[in-house]
Amino acid sequence: MNHDLVVAIVGGLGGMLGWGFADFFAKKTIDKTSDLKTLFWSQLIGIVPLLLIFMVHPAVPHLNRFDIPFLILFGAISGLSYLPVYAGFGKGQVSLLSPVFASWSVVVVLLSALFFGETLPALRWLAVAITFAGILAISADPRDIRRMLRGQKHSVRGLPEIFVALITYSVWLVFFNRFLSGKPWVFYLLVIRIFSTATLYLYSRIRRLGLAFKQQDLWKYMALIGVFDVMAFGFVSYGFSASSLTSVVAILAGTFSLPTMVLARIYLKEKITPLHAFAALLILLGVAIISLE
Repeated sequence: MNHDLVVAIVGGLGGMLGWGFADFFAKKTIDKTSDLKTLFWSQLIGIVPLLLIFMVHPAVPHLNRFDIPFLILFGAISGLSYLPVYAGFGKGQVSLLSPVFASWSVVVVLLSALFFGETLPALRWLAVAITFAGILAISADPRDIRRMLRGQKHSVRGLPEIFVALITYSVWLVFFNRFLSGKPWVFYLLVIRIFSTATLYLYSRIRRLGLAFKQQDLWKYMALIGVFDVMAFGFVSYGFSASSLTSVVAILAGTFSLPTMVLARIYLKEKITPLHAFAALLILLGVAIISLE
């Protein structure tokens, strides 16, 4: 296994674990307060570990006149793209909505191949197809399918918000990957996180939405969301920066619904059907094929 692939796998799996745990704790927190409060405070807390990492590796790249506007834009879109995700989690089951959002990984792969010329071997295309099938199946409910076939109106709560976030985040991540390639990821991720948090604060002021909450026990969950989210972004940024295999990083990171689903089943008692279990196996199979490439 070559070094480029090892870096991509490490980056992708780190993203999977980080976002999987972050989504689980986000659901627990959103249910007790609100999506905006959860997102703002977890983003703000996430600046702390990034600052600590930056203090250990204080590499500041040379910035040209276009870098700062791009960083401001990346930060603003990063913060705003999370709002519909957390809004969706507040309405529906995280074990079903998280896999739908996770399909951004396939969109990123396709956009990278179509517009930036990244070549994918046939076996990796097979892995992408299997993983995507698993992501779709894990978010499906046979009862919903039967209702649609019978012409009955039915909608999955939170799904429209997740689709908005899916498109926005996919495009954002593709351009973030191109911007970050070969650059020191810690500095850029720190700056983006600062602008993301500032954007959420401005949004709350414009909408006149308060950010304070009374439940003191939620601070530990806010901290866990922030730390795991930074962990995920850190690993994915490392993979994008040090590897040319965008497809591998994106697909592996996009399987973060697996730890979310397992945790939601164990601790939130959310129901997992045999179809969901089969879908999880498909995702694991896709990961295995990529790892053996």
